[in-house]
Amino acid sequence: MSASLDGAAPDAPWRRAYEALAAAVPDFAAGAKPMLTGFAACVDKRVDLHALATALSREPGGAALFEGIMRRAKAGRGGEMLVDWPDGPQFLDPFAEPGPGTIGGTSAQAAWTLARLGAPVIMALSDRSARQLATLHPAVKLIDAAGELIAAGDAKPAGAGKPAHYIVEYSAGRQLPGFTPDRSTRIIVRFADEDLEDDATFERHGRALAGSAGVALLSSPNGVGADRLPHALDMMASFASAWKGAGILVHLELGEYPVPGALEATLDRMDGAVTSIGLNFNELASIGVDPVDLEAQLADFADRHGLSRLAVHADPWALALTRGDPERELDALAMGCLLASARAEAGEPIATPRAPAAAAFSKPPRPPISRRADSPWRIACCAAPYLRGPASTLGLGDTFTAGTMLVHARARREAVLANLPDLFAESGGAPPSGRPIDVEMPR
Repeated sequence: MSASLDGAAPDAPWRRAYEALAAAVPDFAAGAKPMLTGFAACVDKRVDLHALATALSREPGGAALFEGIMRRAKAGRGGEMLVDWPDGPQFLDPFAEPGPGTIGGTSAQAAWTLARLGAPVIMALSDRSARQLATLHPAVKLIDAAGELIAAGDAKPAGAGKPAHYIVEYSAGRQLPGFTPDRSTRIIVRFADEDLEDDATFERHGRALAGSAGVALLSSPNGVGADRLPHALDMMASFASAWKGAGILVHLELGEYPVPGALEATLDRMDGAVTSIGLNFNELASIGVDPVDLEAQLADFADRHGLSRLAVHADPWALALTRGDPERELDALAMGCLLASARAEAGEPIATPRAPAAAAFSKPPRPPISRRADSPWRIACCAAPYLRGPASTLGLGDTFTAGTMLVHARARREAVLANLPDLFAESGGAPPSGRPIDVEMPR
C-alpha cells in the first residue's frame, strides 16, 4: 500500500492518540465477540529478493518472474503474481527462509493477529495437514466433525497439504539490479491456482454461528482459477448472505486479482451480500477510483454495491466511508494502523502492540471525522505510524484489517480517539462530541 508521504503531521497528538489506543487494546480484545473468517489459508515461504535477484536474472525459465518482480519493485508495488513456471518452486526453495514456513491468506493472517491479542476467532479450514496446522495460532478455533468448536492446537492432522506461496520481500534503500527501491513491501508469488478452504464442517455449522459472532471476514477468491470461480463465489455469497441476515458486519477484503475478469465477477456476485469492503491504496485503480477525487468515487462505488462501509489503507494514512458511527470507525482505522505498525517492527503479530518509536507521521488527507455535504456518508481518517525500515512487510494489510474488525467485533464502548481534543485541534474536523462537521470535498 502506498500514497504520498509528503507533509509532516504534528507528531505529539497522534503519538498520544496511539498510546491511548494501545492502552485500550486489552479491553477491546476481552469484549470482542468472535470473528468468523474464511476461506483462505496457505503456508508462506519468505524469500529475500536482494539475495534472489541476481540468480533469478540469470535463469532463463525465470525471465517472466524476474521482469514482473522488477517492474513492481521499481514502482514500489507489492501485490500478487501467478507465474507459469513448473520449476519455479524448486528454484526458489533454496532462497527461502529456513523452517516450515508461516501462515498465509487474509483470513488466516487476521485470525493469527486477533488470537495473539486474546480475541476469539473461528476459522474455516479444510487443509488440516500437519504443515498447515503448525502455522496456526493454537487458540484459533476450528469446527470438528461433530460440529463442536476445538482449538487449532488440539486438531488432529490429516492430508498432505498443498503448494506453498512464496513471499518475495524487498527493502527500501537496498540495492537491486539497476536501481534502489524507495519503499519496502512484498510480492506474493504463486505457481498454481488453488481453491478456497471448502471446509465441510464449516459448511454444515458455520452459518449458524453468526448469532453469537461480532463480525465476519471474507478473503477474496483471487487465487481461484476461472473455471472454479463461480462455485467459489456461490459458496462465499451463501455464507455472506446468512451472516448479513443475522445482523453482523460482513467484510470482504479485495486484494489483487491476477485472473482477468475475476474481480468484476466477485463484485457482481457479492453485490448486496457483504456490508463492508476494504482495499489498499494501490488497488483503487482496479475498482475505477481516481485518488484525485477519492471520496466522491468511493461513495459512488459503495452505493452501487450496497455497502455501509468502505475502507482504504495506505502507508501514511487510512480512510473509511461509513453510514454508521464515525467515532467508532476512527478507532477501527487507528487500531488497524496500530497493529500493522507494531507487526512491521516486530516481524509478526504481538500481544502488546505499541506504535514504533521510529515511526513517522504524515498529515492525513482529511480531518479525523467529516462528511460530504448533503450526503449520508461520514468520513473517518487517521494518520498511520509509518515505519520505513520494517522487520518484515508480510501480512501488514491483513493485520490492518484484523485491527479494524477487532473494534467492530466489540460491543459498543466509549470511543478512544474522539475524546482527545488536541487531536482534533491540530487536525480539524469534528469536535470531541464526535458530531461531524460539513466539509465540501473536492469533486
